[in-house]
Amino acid sequence: MLNQVFKYIVLILLLTCSFLSCGKTDPSDNATRLRIKLTDATSLVIKELYIDIQHIDILVADSTGIDGEWERLQFAGGEYNLLKLMNGKSVQLVDQYFPAGKRLKNIRMVLGENNRLLTVTDTIVPLNIPTEIAEGFIIENVNAALPANIITSIVIDVNAALSIRELNGNYYLHPVSRAFPETFGGSLRGYVAPVEAVAFVAIVQETDTFMTLPEGEEGMFMFTGLNPGSWEVHVKANPPSNFRDTIFTLAIEQGTIAEVTPRPIRLKPL
Repeated sequence: MLNQVFKYIVLILLLTCSFLSCGKTDPSDNATRLRIKLTDATSLVIKELYIDIQHIDILVADSTGIDGEWERLQFAGGEYNLLKLMNGKSVQLVDQYFPAGKRLKNIRMVLGENNRLLTVTDTIVPLNIPTEIAEGFIIENVNAALPANIITSIVIDVNAALSIRELNGNYYLHPVSRAFPETFGGSLRGYVAPVEAVAFVAIVQETDTFMTLPEGEEGMFMFTGLNPGSWEVHVKANPPSNFRDTIFTLAIEQGTIAEVTPRPIRLKPL
């Protein structure tokens, strides 16, 4: 499976969302508040990756479980270079009050026409949007309560390593995504050396696979929102670097950050 992952890896994108609400006189009275942040991307073959987000909508259900209409959030739209948002860094997209007492079911993100890659040779590659998601891609089964006077934070994780496709020389962005409460699960943090290995890190638990690139001189990497339990950690060197890959397992616990030892993981030459 990881050979296929290595073949298709282009980036990793995380979108982080928190939801707050509005009252009749004071918008913060008896309300939940909504914030949306954009975070985390990675690439082995590109210098920059821009995603053009035009609108963000949510679908909520009332206390009886009846769905309402799609509601457009207060977001002006924008283009974001995801490669500046790796390993825990984020940029806020939305911060607004939103009616409490309901349940968030689905999130829809409407993309514009300026999604693009910049390759290591400074070539701009447009990313087309498939017709089936021209009106937005939907993250289903969020199923998060929106209680009054509390911040509910939802993380949207778009696995763009599986979301960039090529067909007849054209490249398409079709996001594969998940959404989970920010308080869900645990985190994993580690460091990789040497930088000459140009490594990426993939973690696997059953059908879930997530990837990132270590960054900075220390080669730090981090994953959040992980199911508790045992995860395989694959540190994969770029083949031309002639460094040896490594694999090990690590236990993740709810609400904690698992630190990978030794620090750093030092890949050995072939």
